[in-house]
Amino acid sequence: MRRRFGSICVALMLLSASAISANAAESKSKLAARGRTILQEQCGRCHAVGPVGASPLPIAPPMRTIYRRFLPRELQAELSEGMVSRHKEMPQVEFSDQDVYAIMTYLYALSRRK
Repeated sequence: MRRRFGSICVALMLLSASAISANAAESKSKLAARGRTILQEQCGRCHAVGPVGASPLPIAPPMRTIYRRFLPRELQAELSEGMVSRHKEMPQVEFSDQDVYAIMTYLYALSRRK
């Protein structure tokens, strides 16, 4: 009886850990989708936002390459403070901390695709 109870407890712990992991993955997926939406609305006029394709404005790098150009902390600071560009046409957009986290999650997911 004791052995059976122990097996049931282990099974319940594994199911619980699996559910937590699934919820975390779903949460990251939703966060990344939000990041993509933010980038599409704020940056998509000039930059390619998706995993493939050229930017609408040829001099604007695709967002999928931005993550590789900066250290994560630098990119986070740039997004929070408003990306500074050498091009006067690029508007300065300051993102909230929550938006920066969503954008970073999306850009990280893009950088992991191969």
